[in-house]
Amino acid sequence: MAVWLVRIVTVAWAGFWLWFGVAWAIHERLPWQGVALNALRPGFLFVAIALIALFWPRPGGVLLILTGFVLAAWYGIYFGHMPTSTKLFALSAIALPPLVCGLILLWPRASRAGSVP
Repeated sequence: MAVWLVRIVTVAWAGFWLWFGVAWAIHERLPWQGVALNALRPGFLFVAIALIALFWPRPGGVLLILTGFVLAAWYGIYFGHMPTSTKLFALSAIALPPLVCGLILLWPRASRAGSVP
């Protein structure tokens, strides 16, 4: 059960950031090459990590944890001037989902129950 919840949250997290990149590029009235490039940056990378986590839980869990730590470090460095409440909200949306999902996927009991059908 937990593995399926992790899969749903991981796909939702990756899909949201893919959508966010495309929506931002369209809002900025970028040409289609700019839209593709903005969606490619974080969105397609997150979708690839989510797909790895779907089909191979153990390496996907490691990738999700590394992604969460990298995103938390990047956000802390790049947006260090923001107020604490803004940083906490953004970190909970950017870095917390992959960290938690990766930890659950690597939990010994969850990894036994979560092979892909």
